[in-house]
Amino acid sequence: MNILITAPDLNESRNVSGISTVVRQIIEHQPTRYTHFIAGSADGERKGVVWLIRQMTLPIRFLATIVRRRPDLIHINTALTDLSIWRDLVLLLIGAALRCPIVLAIHGGKYLMGGAAGTLIESAIGTMFRRSSAVVVLSEIEKTSLAGRWPDVDITVLPNAVDLRNVSAVVRSNEVPVAIFLGRIHESKGVHQLADACGRLYGAGTDLILRCYGDGPEKDWFIGTMKQTCGNAFEYRGIVAGTEKWSALASSDIFVLPSVYGEGMPMALLEAMACGCIVIASDNASISAVIESGRNGFMVPAGDAEALAETIKMVINDRDTWPEIRTAAKKTIENRFAIDAYFEELDSIYRRAAAQN
Repeated sequence: MNILITAPDLNESRNVSGISTVVRQIIEHQPTRYTHFIAGSADGERKGVVWLIRQMTLPIRFLATIVRRRPDLIHINTALTDLSIWRDLVLLLIGAALRCPIVLAIHGGKYLMGGAAGTLIESAIGTMFRRSSAVVVLSEIEKTSLAGRWPDVDITVLPNAVDLRNVSAVVRSNEVPVAIFLGRIHESKGVHQLADACGRLYGAGTDLILRCYGDGPEKDWFIGTMKQTCGNAFEYRGIVAGTEKWSALASSDIFVLPSVYGEGMPMALLEAMACGCIVIASDNASISAVIESGRNGFMVPAGDAEALAETIKMVINDRDTWPEIRTAAKKTIENRFAIDAYFEELDSIYRRAAAQN
């Protein structure tokens, strides 16, 4: 089966994107099967004239790619955010007009869990769902949310997965606990709450090193604020990829992801758990389908900097529980989010979608 698949740039050194991580794994599994079509902006890309021209020509380039490659199926990866919805609706309608089966995979977004979408946005999402041969989400939580709004749409659950062969050997010997934030530096990821929480912790004399990896529109503000608040206890280490990313996770004690909104099932969260990090994340979308708070990680209310600070402090002060939580986190990934089962189910989704046309 020849498949055209959409995603942002797959180069980890240029783009911090969970969608890109998922699609990169898919393509690496069967590289001759897929054609990657870049849809989505890279981190730090300025929305100027060049960006605008590229967006305006995107439908034409997509159409030309379909005509040239003649795919048996189109796999569109999207997030339920304003720009992604309108961009991918156009691509989807082009593919449907050419009678290509469409698999639409949803990866988070502020409208996933019933955000304040207007009538026009809701109509656009509904059109995408109904014109697709298969709609795929990351958990039963997401399926329940969307099915309540579009009960006539058949939705399939396919959680993200981790290739455990990539997991680095864990070598932790940190006298001062090391926490890691790895991802897009954007207000939706809770960077303001993280800065607030760290201010509370350092103000109270808590020993903690926070290492930040990533890029995004809030980068300069976040680095400046953290340096002012935390001094040398904060380290910004740029964008990390490949084996360096896995080593960064394996050498960290705590992984923090205090997202405010828009998450699906973050790949960085799954990767951190696979490396045995103690994860602290907001209760957002599918995260609660992964974390059982107190057993394999910890959840805090989204947007609550005080709760985040108290949870980090509690974890630091209770190191005797770390081995048990780390073991439970690794087993969660091994038992429920391993890559082999993922590819089997993805193939099944492709076959069912193709059979509808």
